[in-house]
Amino acid sequence: MVMQKNKEKKTVLTIFVEGDTEVDFYKKMIASIREKVGKGRCSIEIKNVKGVGNYQSKVCRIFENSVKKKYPDYKYVVVLCYDTDVFQYSRKPPVDWNAVTKALSEKGADRIEQIRVEKSIEDWFLLDADGLKRFLGLSAKMGISAYKGQKGLVQLFQKANKSYIKGVKCKGLVDALDMEKILPHICGEIHVLCDTMGVDCRELNERCEL
Repeated sequence: MVMQKNKEKKTVLTIFVEGDTEVDFYKKMIASIREKVGKGRCSIEIKNVKGVGNYQSKVCRIFENSVKKKYPDYKYVVVLCYDTDVFQYSRKPPVDWNAVTKALSEKGADRIEQIRVEKSIEDWFLLDADGLKRFLGLSAKMGISAYKGQKGLVQLFQKANKSYIKGVKCKGLVDALDMEKILPHICGEIHVLCDTMGVDCRELNERCEL
């Protein structure tokens, strides 16, 4: 009798993010990648820990009680997404990433990766200057290259008499952004997502060398 080979486990990719705006952004980014290259060999869950300081207290609980229960006997790839600005000058960083990685591994995660945004996800939003200016109703001729990070985005919103609060859902902001203008600049940071999805980063950016 010929023995059948064991089927390879299906994969679920769990993306942990810091806030509501990040949830919207990563959802749109994943959809854009799939639309662009027509691939996707894994299930994807995007989970909000509501602040970088909650990573240690929440990720294992969410992973065990939500992801593993929904996807039993899968291969588990976990990606921890966060801004690096809060870690730059802190003598005592708010998260011990080694501890988080160890805890997730003990709970059954097969692979744990990080997406470190240099320096904040707002810098990614600012890559689509035209989309931001249209959303805020600012002049198309206005130069915004000097505006950087969260502080810069807050200042731009203030010019439009609007407010931006990090992590809080900002209706219409992510919808206004053109992923085609953003993805080529961040492929080096998001390559773990492309790899898990079965996408060659060079399909998003022909200059990518990863």
